[in-house]
Amino acid sequence: MPPTFAQEVRRLRNERGLSLSKMTDLVPYSKGHLSKIENGQVHPNPEMARLFDNVLKAGGHLIELADAPARPIPSDHTTLHTFDAMFDHHRALGHRLSSEVVLPSLRPQVDVLSSMARSADDPGLGRGLWLLAARYAEYAGWMEQERGDDASAAELTKRAVQYAAKGGDPELGSWAHVRMAEFALYRGDAHATVSYARQAGKSRSIAVQAAAALREAQGYALAGAADRCQNALDRAAELQRAASETRYGTTSLIDQVAVARAWSFHDLGRHAEAAAILDAQMPLIAPTALRARTRFGLRRALAHAEAGEVDHACELVADLLDDIRQVRSATVHIDLTAFSRLLSRLRPAAGREVAREIGEILFA
Repeated sequence: MPPTFAQEVRRLRNERGLSLSKMTDLVPYSKGHLSKIENGQVHPNPEMARLFDNVLKAGGHLIELADAPARPIPSDHTTLHTFDAMFDHHRALGHRLSSEVVLPSLRPQVDVLSSMARSADDPGLGRGLWLLAARYAEYAGWMEQERGDDASAAELTKRAVQYAAKGGDPELGSWAHVRMAEFALYRGDAHATVSYARQAGKSRSIAVQAAAALREAQGYALAGAADRCQNALDRAAELQRAASETRYGTTSLIDQVAVARAWSFHDLGRHAEAAAILDAQMPLIAPTALRARTRFGLRRALAHAEAGEVDHACELVADLLDDIRQVRSATVHIDLTAFSRLLSRLRPAAGREVAREIGEILFA
């Protein structure tokens, strides 16, 4: 099947090494309008086609594509099953590889799906495509956060909410506040974490309420509010037992409440308790979930180190270093930096080599 005008404009622009910002110097369109053209939201007229064909040196190819009729979407649902299976493959890669490896193949699918949804002639298929576009966008937002680009992560989360609404799913709108709470949590902003979590907690979805209670607990832990943290954790445990499965969020943790409890205890200074919980939870994380094993394995090491078991913590981190290099996670690097500072403060003899390798990873 030949490419659409929108797809070919994006391909040629990238091939020529032109960013959207640079394109605004070559064509009389804003960056936002260019994005809509490349997403298939704007149907090209002859003047637009000639302009892009000339700027991108397409030799008449873009003019031909602009004259082609809109591509029909088949009315069967094989398309949905195919993209759903592809999503599982992208998420499997995201469990093991750097977001920089996953995003180049993941992000274009968001644009393809949303473009297909707009032109679908079957309402049922259209809704399904919008919901798939939302799932792809939400996960791409998580991968952008892992890459360290919070602005792109927030933009993709916003798009995911819009797409989900078009598909008839209001749950993601509430889930977006959980994601914003996570952004604030990683920034160390306790007040914003709790504020976003409370907004998410107004959702009708019990699964979203449970996730919101966990973020709220972690926000209280950041602020040292132990009683409020414990109450939120207890509420999350009750909600988690009553919740049905959600399409959004982690698929790597068996007991999210236990892991959040450990993280909260660590922030509250209850390091030995946090370490004990993570010792029990780590074997439950699948070996294929490398990103999760790396993240929570590192937090486990931090808890052991703060509990006075520095040499043991160094051994744990030494076993994680190759995996940390592989996943190249900005959020993991936050905890890795904290462990590096801890080694600098405690200066254990067993930590010299580990500290050297951590420095190489952080400043590569």
